[in-house]
Amino acid sequence: MSQHSMTVESLWHFPVKGLEGACRDSVTLQAGRHFPDDRIFAVGNGHARHEQSPPGIWHKKAFFLQQMQFEQLAELTCAFDGTKLSIHHRGRCVVSGDMDSDDGVAEIDAFFASLVGHQIPGAPHLMRVTDGSYADTKDALISLGGTASVASFGTATGTRPDQRRFRLNIMLNTETPFAENALVGKRVRLGDAELRIVAPVGRCAAIDVDPETAVRGPHYLPVMEQAFGHTDLGIFAEILTGGQVNTGDNLVVLD
Repeated sequence: MSQHSMTVESLWHFPVKGLEGACRDSVTLQAGRHFPDDRIFAVGNGHARHEQSPPGIWHKKAFFLQQMQFEQLAELTCAFDGTKLSIHHRGRCVVSGDMDSDDGVAEIDAFFASLVGHQIPGAPHLMRVTDGSYADTKDALISLGGTASVASFGTATGTRPDQRRFRLNIMLNTETPFAENALVGKRVRLGDAELRIVAPVGRCAAIDVDPETAVRGPHYLPVMEQAFGHTDLGIFAEILTGGQVNTGDNLVVLD
């Protein structure tokens, strides 16, 4: 399979940073923006510095609850509809609240306090970004990855391949592991959108958490280094021209 025959396998957005996302069949990308409805919420980790921070601005991931430290977050899925956020635990809705209402936010805060309150220095608080995304990078980038890369990680680590482990926005059907890395520096078209691939996605210890069981495994970055010679999985892209992208769309290399 050449780069030209990569196709969109699935489209993911993650409403709450650190929690499992949701799939879409179609998405409309906007030039110079993040992926739609992606990481617009995050849960503050109760540190004193939250008191000094104005609301709505971007912060580094250390500001928030994340799977790197709290593997039980992997058991939570969430759905975002209009202004209403619902969080499910193992298929059961555990809390649902309107994000425009103080009561709704308070209910969600109380849920996270019951989940991790004993592990953090203060009260957890659901935060909403005013513009953009609480993505790990402040730059407006989206992430893509290949199914063969995920499968190769599974083989190298002896784990069941699961793309949820890597939290990428766009999964591409690929046959060659890390074939997508060859796209860095190139312009590509996906559906009606045009992207520039800017860099590989370097991984962190969050990939040690099994998304199915929420159990932390061994540290896999050294395994990746030994097996692949790097610890990247996925690529970052900048949206040059907006447009609709659907599952099944082919990736076309323009350069």
